[in-house]
Amino acid sequence: MAVQEARRGSGSDKGAYETAAHGGGCTCGDCPHGAREGHRRAVAAFLLRRDEFAAGQGLPAAVAHSASASRQWVSEELTQSAEAVAERGRAEGDAWLAGLGRRTAAV
Repeated sequence: MAVQEARRGSGSDKGAYETAAHGGGCTCGDCPHGAREGHRRAVAAFLLRRDEFAAGQGLPAAVAHSASASRQWVSEELTQSAEAVAERGRAEGDAWLAGLGRRTAAV
C-alpha cells in the first residue's frame, strides 16, 4: 500500500468520515487517523527515496566519484529515513493503544 501511495503521490482511500473529520492531511500524533496517515507518508517517502538511490539519482557530486563514499552516504540517508518511519510507527501504535483503551472503557 505504501508503494502505491508513493507512486501516485500520497493518494488516500479513506472514507468520507475520516476525510471530513481530519481534512485528509492530519498528521498529529494524538489521533489514530493522523498517526496512521503520518506513518503511511513516512513509509512512502522512505520507499521513494530508496528507489531514487537505486536508480542513481539524488547523490551529491561530492560523493558520486567514489563508490564506497556513495554507499556510505546512501546508507546514512536511508538510516535517517528509517528512523523517521520507526518514530511514526511508534506514534501510530501509541495512538491505536490509546483509542483501544477508550473503546474498551466505553464497552
